[in-house]
Amino acid sequence: MGRSTTLAAAARARIPEFAERLALAADAIGAALASELHFVAWDREQLIGLVQSRLQTLWARRITDVGGLPARVLERRAQPLEALEAAWELLLCGRSVRVEHEPGACMAALDPLRELARVLPTGALVVETEACADDSPSTSRGMAGMSASHRALRVSEDDPSTWPRVGVVRARPRVAWVDEAADRELAAYVLARTCLRRSGMDPRSVQRAFVVGGVELLERHVRRLWVGAQLGPADDPSSFAGPVDRATLDGFLAAQAAWRACPDAMPWCEGGVLERTGDPGPYLAPAAFLVEGTAPDLPIVGPLLVVVRTSAERARAEVEAAARDGAAVVQVGGKPIAFADDVRSFRGAVLVERLPPGLPEPRPV
Repeated sequence: MGRSTTLAAAARARIPEFAERLALAADAIGAALASELHFVAWDREQLIGLVQSRLQTLWARRITDVGGLPARVLERRAQPLEALEAAWELLLCGRSVRVEHEPGACMAALDPLRELARVLPTGALVVETEACADDSPSTSRGMAGMSASHRALRVSEDDPSTWPRVGVVRARPRVAWVDEAADRELAAYVLARTCLRRSGMDPRSVQRAFVVGGVELLERHVRRLWVGAQLGPADDPSSFAGPVDRATLDGFLAAQAAWRACPDAMPWCEGGVLERTGDPGPYLAPAAFLVEGTAPDLPIVGPLLVVVRTSAERARAEVEAAARDGAAVVQVGGKPIAFADDVRSFRGAVLVERLPPGLPEPRPV
């Protein structure tokens, strides 16, 4: 039995143990996400639960293509816990893994991996303690496309710095398409959930929404949600989103000033800095702007949404272009679009029981 097969078998046998370790560490990981990255309670619970579910799916999946080059995986600060799934997928393929992390990444998320490294075959899994720079583009394909001779020359089993980095791929902002027939209240809640989550610091946030048809009712719902979303400390279970870092604060204020000065942009909500008694924050009141036809090329940072009212043809062209650039798509209403690979569709009406804490409940506007 070769090393890859041995490693793959050992990894598969240890997944239940890792799942148990992850469950036992959930409270500590959640506390670290709250204190270090300001993730609120519902966001922490959703994130940890999603990782557990994906690991269960990975364990149940039959992997026949065992073997391959050793690889590096990067835990990104803005994408916590994603390195866990990436590392396990490699281990189940019989590939040695070195897990690295960006400065400021949540180290508690890597503790269960570090514990497990002690019981896997020697050298199969190494979790670095020192932060490293993002020195190479991450790709799920690893060294695909490179000839065997070149791979042999470039990669040394004994030198992890030569191993290809195969994750975690940096997330890209998403775009939204609101169909003419879409329920405007549902659209407003979807936009609030996807734009204001983590106070706009979610790397997969929706920053641009292309809307076909009328926007008057959508505007009223957006205004109510943008003003009514509860922003507060991460340890407050009623908070929808928490404070922001200094870079997001500065970028948001500069971007908002640029959009305010744009003659083609109509402000729906003019955001700003919120002050909370006894809480240094900082917190940002979210902003939203409407433009007609085509959005100007201005920065969008933090909890800032640009609604582009346009035709169905123009919306399709914009969403197709974004999808070609790697963006995922959020679609509200209409027939499922087939020209993008990563599409999440929302139809029907708002389900109150699925709303996260901190968003106002639906009501007529």
